[in-house]
Amino acid sequence: MLHDLTPQAGHAAWRAGVIARDQGADLCLLHAASEPGAAESARIALERVAGGLAARLGVQAEVRVVHGDPVRAVMQAAGSADLVVLAARRSNVLREWLFGTPAERLIRLCGRPLLVVKRPAIAGYRRVLVPVDFGPAAAPAIAAAASLSRSTAIEVFHSVAVRDEVTMRTADVPEAAVREDRQRNADHARARIRELIGTVSGARSSAIPSLAFGHASSMVLAKEQAMRADLVVIGKRRRGLLADFFLGSVTQRVLGAGSADVLVLPAARKEPGPVQRFRNLLA
Repeated sequence: MLHDLTPQAGHAAWRAGVIARDQGADLCLLHAASEPGAAESARIALERVAGGLAARLGVQAEVRVVHGDPVRAVMQAAGSADLVVLAARRSNVLREWLFGTPAERLIRLCGRPLLVVKRPAIAGYRRVLVPVDFGPAAAPAIAAAASLSRSTAIEVFHSVAVRDEVTMRTADVPEAAVREDRQRNADHARARIRELIGTVSGARSSAIPSLAFGHASSMVLAKEQAMRADLVVIGKRRRGLLADFFLGSVTQRVLGAGSADVLVLPAARKEPGPVQRFRNLLA
C-alpha cells in the first residue's frame, strides 16, 4: 500500500488493512520520501499507522521507506504483490494532465490489480458495481467483486449502445420497430449478463444483472450514483501496445468523476499472472 502521509492515504491504509484481515493477506506500507532527511520521520509516522492497524484490526503491517518517485517505488516493490492500494489524490495539475495521476500511471504500467481508495474505510464493501462489456475481463471482475463484497448488493452492469436507434430514427423507421429493436437488445444483453454471472461460482447467489441505454462512461457514473456504490470493479481490456497505454474512457471517467473506490484489474494474460494470483487470494 502506497502511503504519502496524507489523510487520504490514511483512509487507504485502513481499507488495505480491512482487506488484509478479511483475506488473510500480508500488508506492506510503502512510502517514497522525496528528501533523504524526511525518511526517518516518515518511518515513525508509518509505524504509528501500523500500530493502529495491529491494535484495531489485528493486522501486522511491514513498514518500508524508500527514496524517489512514488510510482517507480511501487513498480519496484510490486513484483510479488497481489494487490496495490493507494489513495485518490490530485496535486500537480499540469503534470497530471500530461502524464496522468499516480493511479492512472500505475494502472497503465504496473500490471497488478490496483485499488484506488476515495472514501473512509468504515466497513467492508456492501454495494458493488461491476461494469462489463462481455470481453474476457468481465468474469474476473465479477469474481473479484463477489469476493470483496460483504453483502448481496452486487450489480453487473452493461450499457447498451444506441447508435442503431439513432440510425433507425434518422431513416424514419417506425417508432414501434425502434422500440422492438431496443427490447430485443435489452433481452439479449440481460441474458449475456446472467450467463456471465453463472460462470462465477461465488457470484451466482449475490450478483444481479443491470443495464441501461447510452454512452458507457456516462451510464456507469449515473448507475454508481443511483445505487450509492462504495466500490466499482473494472477489468481493463488488452488493446495493443499503443492503445493499451491509454486508459479506457470508462476507467478514466470513473476514476476522475466517481465517488466510489475503484478496483482496476489489469488485462488478462494467457500465462498465470497477477490477476490469477489475486483471484486465488480472494478465493
